Amino acid sequence: MIASVILKLTETCNLDCTYCYMFNSEDKTYTRVPKFMPLETGLKALDRIADYLGEHPERRIRLVLHGGEPSLWPEASMTPFLAAAGALRRETKRLGIGLQTNLYDYDAALLKRIAAAGGSIGVSLDGPAAYNDRRRVTKGGGGSYARVAENLKRLESDGLLPFFGGVLSVADPDIPPADYLAWIKTLPKKRVSVLWPIHYNYDAPPNRDYGAWYAELFRLWAEADDPSIDIRIFRDAIKRMLGSSHHGDGVGGERLNSVIVNSDGQYERHDYLRYFADGAVRTDFNVREHGLETAAQDPVIRRCADLRETLPPECVACGHYEVCGGGFVANRLGGEGVDFSRKSVMCGDHQRFFDTVRSYLG
Repeated sequence: MIASVILKLTETCNLDCTYCYMFNSEDKTYTRVPKFMPLETGLKALDRIADYLGEHPERRIRLVLHGGEPSLWPEASMTPFLAAAGALRRETKRLGIGLQTNLYDYDAALLKRIAAAGGSIGVSLDGPAAYNDRRRVTKGGGGSYARVAENLKRLESDGLLPFFGGVLSVADPDIPPADYLAWIKTLPKKRVSVLWPIHYNYDAPPNRDYGAWYAELFRLWAEADDPSIDIRIFRDAIKRMLGSSHHGDGVGGERLNSVIVNSDGQYERHDYLRYFADGAVRTDFNVREHGLETAAQDPVIRRCADLRETLPPECVACGHYEVCGGGFVANRLGGEGVDFSRKSVMCGDHQRFFDTVRSYLG
């Protein structure tokens, strides 16, 4: 089952984030594909989504406009594409649309077209300025925070805050959890997804204590008891422990139902594989010749659809099995080939975090 389709509209960016999996990891696919996705490729992807939704009337798909930096896609492509995507969304009522942007450049007309198509706007930002600007830097090495923060304010003044889906943030144990929580309170909408790092695996094990950081941030968040602060991984962990089947990639671990369409039209596996090996994301299928059902038959995408088939016995015996499911999938890689049969190399971090959540649930 395909739940999300990620379109790589661009293979270029206006920032040079130190940890970027697109441009600063083992994967160098961006050097071998077009800088911008041709409009006809994007429209063909919409056709494939329409076909899939028509074949599966019980399903929904989330379409994520991504890159690189997707807002750099030429207006001559973006405008007709969004018109077509909005029409498909209204027709099927089962298509969600999202733009994931660094918001370093502010294009009010583009953001209003995203809103008119029924889409949401996600912004990447990594905590308080001093910490964000160590990693999310410009091409010249300068900080990006001040400009992005100002553009976040413009979302509100331009009436776009209802379409702001929140901030996507990579966990950083250097940030004191109290400072991180205080920073969330300054956002125009206090909704944040705090991601496990994807660059750790069995070939590059972690050297930081992420578990303690997540646990302390959770403790502070729980004791603040402020319902306006929505930290997705905390919400998902609690709901999962209470029996919900709905969650993001940071908990659960049983499936990863995403397909990427790169700028050359090739179907790819999830970005989480880019830190593992150059070309590990590529499949033998492309959007011009193959539908989503065919792309889903790629052996790695198929394994990602049921990760628990290869779950190690030690995970089944763990008390966090249902909420963890082997751990964040990027951290289960390493060695020869794409193999998810081992528990996360960050198992101890996951355990410490989930122990803390359970202690508050009683």
